[in-house]
Amino acid sequence: MSYISSIYHIVIVTADRIPCINIQHRKDLYGIIAAEVKKHNSFIHIINGDYDHIHLLINLNQQVALSSMMRDIKSKSSYWMRKSGLFPLFKGWAKEYAAFSISESHREAVINYIANQQEHHKDKSLDDEYRRLVMKAGLVYRTPNA
Repeated sequence: MSYISSIYHIVIVTADRIPCINIQHRKDLYGIIAAEVKKHNSFIHIINGDYDHIHLLINLNQQVALSSMMRDIKSKSSYWMRKSGLFPLFKGWAKEYAAFSISESHREAVINYIANQQEHHKDKSLDDEYRRLVMKAGLVYRTPNA
């Protein structure tokens, strides 16, 4: 028997980082994204975000390619956001996304971090947060559109 743990902390950002994910309709958007994760036989622990980005913590099914699931999440949610008219400033998602594998021992800390996004962003910008997460993962941060 194989033992596989694929827990990912994922961040998706609006195109041009436009602050267009309004508070009134976020839960509807989160429901669309969560449903897409479930369609990929994966489990979503938490989803939350702010006006210009969303964090997800998922257990990815071992037979699902992360890139395929992300393509579908971004495509389906983008279509719904435009069609619904609930997010009039939304132009689409940025091309990039960030996905960081985490261990089970860090799961609760990441859940708490994601749950407190509004508080977190009272004094930290998206770009500062994104840069910190990328660099903490040992990756090279590039400024958007670079």
